Amino acid sequence: MPGNILEIELHNFMTFDYLKCKPGPRLNLVIGPNGSGKSSLVCAIALGLCGEPQLLGRATSVGAYVKRGEESGHVKITLRGDQKEENITIMRKINTSNKSEWFFNGGIFN
Repeated sequence: MPGNILEIELHNFMTFDYLKCKPGPRLNLVIGPNGSGKSSLVCAIALGLCGEPQLLGRATSVGAYVKRGEESGHVKITLRGDQKEENITIMRKINTSNKSEWFFNGGIFN
């Protein structure tokens, strides 16, 4: 179905050094013990799809989502396009200076 999340990739985002997750095509649940990164994954989806940090109620700036001790990180989300072979990739690079760089299908955009 168009718009389904096919893949989520995180690098230096909150609790994760690196994570690649491929949700299934239907209902997906995020479960795990306290401190396992469930909220981090949900925050990544929201911020990776143009959400503002204030929406999440954790931090007011995007730089606060970079993993402690790192200068930058990224969220990359691949969505199913209208045609099965035409996927859409959105990547948001963030840094501790609260700057974001956006990429759409590999090309930069602002």
